[in-house]
Amino acid sequence: MHETSLVIAMCTQIEEMIRAQKAQKVVSITVRVGEFSGVEEEAFNFAFEVYKKEHPLFRETTLKLERVPALKKCLNCGEEFKELYQRSCPRCQKEEITYSGGDELEIAKLELLVED
Repeated sequence: MHETSLVIAMCTQIEEMIRAQKAQKVVSITVRVGEFSGVEEEAFNFAFEVYKKEHPLFRETTLKLERVPALKKCLNCGEEFKELYQRSCPRCQKEEITYSGGDELEIAKLELLVED
């Protein structure tokens, strides 16, 4: 289950931000998860719940995962489209296609509690 190592890496990065911002705790985390990222949402949530229990800064943190669809992009005209099994561009009909997005795993939003 590689989601555990992903959660640990994410939380380690967040802990560095917490120290820099002098925050007391993490209120919420929003993570963008690409369709092709290989991340199982249920396993990621489970790993985060386990991590929270052992790390006080995250104990009351809510985690929200935003699914990012995979897109294709035409290298000829720049059109982006979602039809992953389509071999040609819906606009120009060329077959010069690449994937664009869908492999993300990134912190999109972080809400911290900072008291004076």
